[in-house]
Formats: sequence, structure tokens, C-alpha cells
Amino acid sequence: MSSTAATAIPGAATHGSYLGSASIDLTATVHAAGQIATVALIVIAVAGFYLLTCAVWPFGKCRRCKGAGKFKSPFGNAYRHCGRCDGSGLRVRFGRKVVSYYRRTHTAASNSTSKGARK
Repeated sequence: MSSTAATAIPGAATHGSYLGSASIDLTATVHAAGQIATVALIVIAVAGFYLLTCAVWPFGKCRRCKGAGKFKSPFGNAYRHCGRCDGSGLRVRFGRKVVSYYRRTHTAASNSTSKGARK
């Protein structure tokens, strides 16, 4: 009684040399690395553009009051100021916080008294 599952045929002996499949694997790896590099470059460019726009336009609309700065009372015509933005209708964008943090850190490092030799 013979079983077809018991007769395994090695792939390297029937499908060409081992070096041929290694070069295909290397080509696929280089191609995948190129795709990853392209995606990383696009992400870096988008993040840089976002940080640049946050440096130019640091404020966005408050999310709670949608930029109005106030809420209308459910009864009558009374208004109250938004507690999150204190009635301005604006909030500081996340990218602006990153830019400000970098500037503070860079300024503090350049003003350090421990850098270099003292005269």
C-alpha cells in the first residue's frame, strides 16, 4: 500500500538551482525595501509640511464650541463663554506645541553655560 503523501519531492532538485531562488528572494527584498523607503519619505514630507503650516497658522477652531466661543442657553437668549477656550473660539494646534517644544529645547541648549571651554 503506497501513499502519495509519503513521497515528497524536494523543491530545489526539481525547480532549478538554489542560487536562482536566492536571487529572486534578494530582488524581492530590495523591492520591498524600496517601497518602505518611499512610504517613509512621503510620511516625512507630509509631517514636515504639517509642522510648517502649524508654525504659520498656530491656532485652530475650538472643538467644543466649534469656534464660536460661546454657548446659547436652552431657554431664552442668554449666552455663556466656552470653558475650554475661554470664549476665544481658538485652540493651539498639536503641531504648534511640537514646534514650540523644539524651539524651547534648542534655545535652552544653545544658552547653556556648560558648553565649550570657559575663558
